[in-house]
Amino acid sequence: MMSTAPLAKLVLFMFCLAIAGSALAGAHYYTVDLPAQKNLPAPGNAQFSKSNCDVCKHNCIVDKDIISCLSHCQEQQCPENV
Repeated sequence: MMSTAPLAKLVLFMFCLAIAGSALAGAHYYTVDLPAQKNLPAPGNAQFSKSNCDVCKHNCIVDKDIISCLSHCQEQQCPENV
């Protein structure tokens, strides 16, 4: 008859290994991943971005109502003239 002691030791070893891996993964998340997520820069399409002015200029080229387009660009506070 085989003894179940080696199997029980293997299960205990695997359980301890899983706990140690979870602890290391949690420590890595709190020290590396979480601070990197908090320090993200603002997106490029944020309000008062230069890309908004570029889009506005492009829209004025193809827009039939140029007056409303220019007033919209002035609302965007683009630094250069459209």
